[in-house]
Amino acid sequence: MKKVPIFLILLLFGLIVPISMGADGADKVINRYKKAAGTPRNRIENTLMTGTASGVDGASGRFYFRTAGPDRIRIDIEAGELKVSECYNGKSAWRQDSRGLRTLLGPGAGSLRLMAILSNSRLRDLPRARIIARAPDTGSTDGAKTEGVEFLSRGAKVTIFFDSTTGLPATEEIEKPGGKQIYVFGDYRRVDGVMEPFSIRIKEAASEISVTIERVVHNQALQDSDFRFPESGGPPLPEVDKLLKTIVANQDKVEQLRERYTFRADETQRKRDDKGNSKETETKVYEVIPVAGQLIHKLISSNGKDLAGGDKEKEDRRVQKQIEEAVKRQEKKKEKQQKAEEEGKQTEHQEEVTVSVFLKATQVSSIRRETFHGQQVIAFDFEPRKDFKPRGLGETLANKFAGTMWVDEAALQIARMEAHLVDSFKIGGGLLASISPSSYFVFEQEKIDGDVWLPSYAEANFEAKLLLLKKLKLDATTRYSDYKRYQIDSDYKFGKPKDGSKPDP
Repeated sequence: MKKVPIFLILLLFGLIVPISMGADGADKVINRYKKAAGTPRNRIENTLMTGTASGVDGASGRFYFRTAGPDRIRIDIEAGELKVSECYNGKSAWRQDSRGLRTLLGPGAGSLRLMAILSNSRLRDLPRARIIARAPDTGSTDGAKTEGVEFLSRGAKVTIFFDSTTGLPATEEIEKPGGKQIYVFGDYRRVDGVMEPFSIRIKEAASEISVTIERVVHNQALQDSDFRFPESGGPPLPEVDKLLKTIVANQDKVEQLRERYTFRADETQRKRDDKGNSKETETKVYEVIPVAGQLIHKLISSNGKDLAGGDKEKEDRRVQKQIEEAVKRQEKKKEKQQKAEEEGKQTEHQEEVTVSVFLKATQVSSIRRETFHGQQVIAFDFEPRKDFKPRGLGETLANKFAGTMWVDEAALQIARMEAHLVDSFKIGGGLLASISPSSYFVFEQEKIDGDVWLPSYAEANFEAKLLLLKKLKLDATTRYSDYKRYQIDSDYKFGKPKDGSKPDP
């Protein structure tokens, strides 16, 4: 694991996988829907639906549905004792129900985000949002005459079945951790030039809610507070500026301590075809050694098979070369710094994307208390600071991320961080490389060796284009373990192959 998250650029250049937007007829169904849905009089930036909700027991209440581009959605249902709110606000997802208020992770958050993008985009420009559309494996659960399309993104899946006669959505199925949530649409009417459903049935687990829409409004001013994580009460929370300073200081210590340990990195890379199907899975195990301020990865096994013979010798030579280059870079860096200090000049701005850079380039909101892995944590959302003026590539990149961070309340150490690009990131004006928006990563740390916190898990999913031609894709997870204190001789001799040098230590 390189510094959080240095792999953003470095690993992308090593994984070349051609991708395209294949659909097997899905494009035809989507284009038919666009024509049937109509053309809005003005660009639709947001939508508000209100109506009545009733359960099978006859209890009634209210229904609210809000969406705002590009990826915000909130649904509120009240029917008797049933009260459910769920939301994706562009940074994090949350749900409030009989179990309480909580942040959603993984597929739970991914499905809400995908619903938000599909609703706001009205199925336009899906490749930009990195959403794959394909024909589904199963038919509509309601048995109606429909044509289905599966939409996939970040491990989440939403299937929409379009009425074969009208071309409009008849059923929408959302895959969630607890099972499917099904929306059944009807009674379409034209509002501001586009067709909107005025009858909705929502089925989830053993419950079913019938909704009658009374009002649909487009482009009404919606507030950020409409999507923000609700206030949860409880003991006073720490003062934000003081909390962030402590987090940065503690993370700097983590970065320093990590260079005293060797560790094991188990990496799983997934390759998928243009329909989103799993094409190939590759596993690699590395021994990671800190050298001259860098983490050198030595491959020790691939797909369950240990390196041996010529492959092992080749890897040893590669690692030894990396060690020598790392030492040279460190020496040059020291010489530059020393020369700059002697001349009274400012040293070059650091290009690495560290936690400190992230917190400097973003603004924090929705600070709250939660439970993560059985521990009390303080969580908060972050998004790009509009008034931030980046200096260098690292700060420019950090200023394009939004997400959520979870901090162990007792240790004030980062337990988890999720972040995604809200805009494309271009190198050399896009001529050298361009990373697509919605690329994301997940990073976790945990306590080891007493009170030392070190990385335990990382997940990265990126797409990029190199030199305007080659498309790259990274979809990988890495688990870190077996931390051991490490000592190396002053010459950084790691070991060389059989050509007369010393064997591996």
